[in-house]
Amino acid sequence: MNDMIKRKQSFLLRLPLSVREQAMKLALEEGTSLNFFISMAVSEKITQLEIRREASQRLAAVRPQPRQSYPSSMPLGPARRMAEPPKPMYG
Repeated sequence: MNDMIKRKQSFLLRLPLSVREQAMKLALEEGTSLNFFISMAVSEKITQLEIRREASQRLAAVRPQPRQSYPSSMPLGPARRMAEPPKPMYG
């Protein structure tokens, strides 16, 4: 395999020891290599993010647009004064 292509396909991945140990344990339980396990985990995360992004875009496309409100400087009408205060309901 061409050295240039091989360099583009591999890279150093630094993981905390506890994460690496967990990944190794799960990879062994799955019967796969650590490399394959991590590749699948990254692929699943990419797919999950793409689905979430598409769902957000679709939701934004169908979400009703907010109604325009009146500017706060627009008067709402003449203020009304009450002739007398309201009577209590009980008592």
